[in-house]
Amino acid sequence: MKDEDTLENKLRALESIYLAKLPGKFFEISSQLRQFALVPSNLDYARNLIHLLHTLAGSAGTFGMEQVGDEAHQFELRLKKFIAEANWSEADRCHLVSQLSEYLDRSTKASHRAVSRGPSHSFIKNDTPSRLIYLVDEDVDLASGVSSQIEQFGCEVIIIAGLRQLSTAIAERLPVAIVIDLESIESTAIAEQDLKNMMSMYHHRIPFIFISNKDNFESRLAAVRLGASGYMIKPIDVVVLADHLDVLITKENVQPHRVMIVDDDPITSEYYATILRSDGMSVLVLQRPDTIFKVLSQYRPELILLDIYMPGCNGVELSKMIRQDNRYIDVPIVFLSSESDRGKQLEAMRAGADDFLTKPIEPEYLISAVSSRAERYRSLRSLIMRDGLTGLFNHSATKERIISELTSANRRNSTMSIAVLDLDNFKSVNDAYGHHMGDQVLRILSRLLQQRLRQTDIVGRYGGEEFVVILPNTTAQMAALVLNKVREAFSKIVHHSDDTEFCVTFSVGVADLTNATTPEELFGMADSALYRAKQNGRNCLELAKTNNQTNP
Repeated sequence: MKDEDTLENKLRALESIYLAKLPGKFFEISSQLRQFALVPSNLDYARNLIHLLHTLAGSAGTFGMEQVGDEAHQFELRLKKFIAEANWSEADRCHLVSQLSEYLDRSTKASHRAVSRGPSHSFIKNDTPSRLIYLVDEDVDLASGVSSQIEQFGCEVIIIAGLRQLSTAIAERLPVAIVIDLESIESTAIAEQDLKNMMSMYHHRIPFIFISNKDNFESRLAAVRLGASGYMIKPIDVVVLADHLDVLITKENVQPHRVMIVDDDPITSEYYATILRSDGMSVLVLQRPDTIFKVLSQYRPELILLDIYMPGCNGVELSKMIRQDNRYIDVPIVFLSSESDRGKQLEAMRAGADDFLTKPIEPEYLISAVSSRAERYRSLRSLIMRDGLTGLFNHSATKERIISELTSANRRNSTMSIAVLDLDNFKSVNDAYGHHMGDQVLRILSRLLQQRLRQTDIVGRYGGEEFVVILPNTTAQMAALVLNKVREAFSKIVHHSDDTEFCVTFSVGVADLTNATTPEELFGMADSALYRAKQNGRNCLELAKTNNQTNP
């Protein structure tokens, strides 16, 4: 509940700030209203009033003052009608001014009486799953072999002898997945009922994978009806099992979605930013539209949240400008505004927007709308930038990231390392076991690299069996320590082809910025170190030579 309490405190603080500033907003609107009353022919006063009321309509409901926001929206619409129609009588205009003045006076008193309230919605974040796996099997020797293989993928495996022990273990510590050998469970009505009860209680929170000798429709159907997430036939291919387990725990390594909010109202925009951050998103708030292109290239948002009405440049104009730049033509743009006129909303959509959300908006709906569109954008980008087999960055994307990270390192006056990996004797794997097994080996290595490295590290498939790892803020010596552990773990993984088992190794060369100033120099030094690793017998790591080292 700690995260929930923290979010609630943040929202309360923002609400307090908003309510404290609200009388000032009413005073600003009153000042514009007096100007409008004195000089009705100057429509700029009416337009300024419309903008101020629009902002108020969107923010008041957000902070629990729905009636104030609804009335502001109605006055906004009446003023728009005043501008659009030239046949308003003096009496109609005076009546509008009088009603608006009464509204401002009434709302000012209401804001003074308002007390800071907590948000009306609960934001409970799921706990980050551990990488703990329970393996239920009475055959300790067989289970130990499976366990040691899974552990190479960065998982902690605990072997459990039966269902009663499993129930006790779950109560003490929640795993990320449970693997059960069905043949090791007693074939009794009591044992079967215990399994059903446990599955009923936990399968929504913990994935269950069954291992069995039975490869028939009835057994598979029974597993599905119990709620099993997987069903595997003996003898178990541990690589396939690890692959399935990896799918279940990949959410742990997912980078947060990057969202940019462009809105001139600082309190309201920060409120929505806080809600999105509560769901784990990275949010940048921008209040000046004229700075957006400086920020876009650095922040690289996966979704832009725009208000329609902003001084100097409105959201529709800004959306058109963004869409005219090919670098951002595919970034989702979502309008978040109190504008309820369908015509205005359609105009905004025609400007290149992907969706239109109306203020005030339920926090859960905002999170859902933003995260789903950002995730779709990320998936589409992956199709372009990712290698189809491994899911890693492809050749061109990897080269771009090398340039980007080197530029960033120079700007921060820090270092970075690059490692070039190449599978040893990979052609013999394809020749002996087939290309499908070669593809599986490539996938396993890519997954191992992603699991064993930091989230800030970048992994790409550079060629057929060649991989590149970019390690920001890391010396070559530090990178070598990590990559040697990955190399040792990979060499212990047993691959299965029919009745044959085999292992594969890789060699690696590492370089940092000690003697390199360009991406070409850095990659060339790492590649030369890889060549020496191959010459030195393979399955080893070599560091790039520095200027004070002499050639042999």
